Amino acid sequence: MSDYMFILESHLDAAQSRAVTEIQRLATEAGMNAWLTGGAMRDVLRGSRILDLDFTVEHDAVKIGKQLAAALSGKVIADDPLKRWVELELPGGVRASVSNARTEKYSKPGGKPQIEASTIREDLLRRDFTINAIGLSLNRGSRGLLIDPANGQADILSKELRATSPYIFFDDPRRIFRMIRFQHSLGYEVTPRLRSQLENALLEGYQEHAPASALAAEIRALGGGQNAVLALEEYDRCELLKVISK
Repeated sequence: MSDYMFILESHLDAAQSRAVTEIQRLATEAGMNAWLTGGAMRDVLRGSRILDLDFTVEHDAVKIGKQLAAALSGKVIADDPLKRWVELELPGGVRASVSNARTEKYSKPGGKPQIEASTIREDLLRRDFTINAIGLSLNRGSRGLLIDPANGQADILSKELRATSPYIFFDDPRRIFRMIRFQHSLGYEVTPRLRSQLENALLEGYQEHAPASALAAEIRALGGGQNAVLALEEYDRCELLKVISK
């Protein structure tokens, strides 16, 4: 067992461990590769409790996601047919998502993307911040292999927020709200380059292309406490709270 698998398993509760074991079985039987990605890997490497399991697979994520829900007596609570993505609610209070490895190309801020199947490396690099662009192989031949094309592990160690590309806010303006939440909930420093990207996005009015529900969701995710107050003050300084009332 790799060190990373040992670290992962030490952070999983019993219900989450069953979900990881089951997705490995289903992916193996389907002859496809699967990875644990995104926020789950960020939290593992931070030494924090895992809140949600984010699985990425090579092909039919919707089918595998539904099979996972059925095998564990859970249910599908949301899906996106365009991006081939499902969100699940599993026993034991486990929240999980299963998505296809993909690239997304946008012609306008927050527009409908052109989706193409991709490698896991390309999928990780189309994500928002380097700390969320990390994957762990769950495959028999490479189980426990860490995939970190944007060097997100280094940014976790230095507690810095850095973008994976210059286009993260153009592609998905909701990331403006998410960046501020991460900054305060994680206590991470925003790099000068990312701060400049944010300022340019605000000047271009990208936030107007994000639904009010996205900001509301980020505020709910903050929870209570001093960090939530600081984040709300930052939203207000950036004149983002008015997005909710539009």
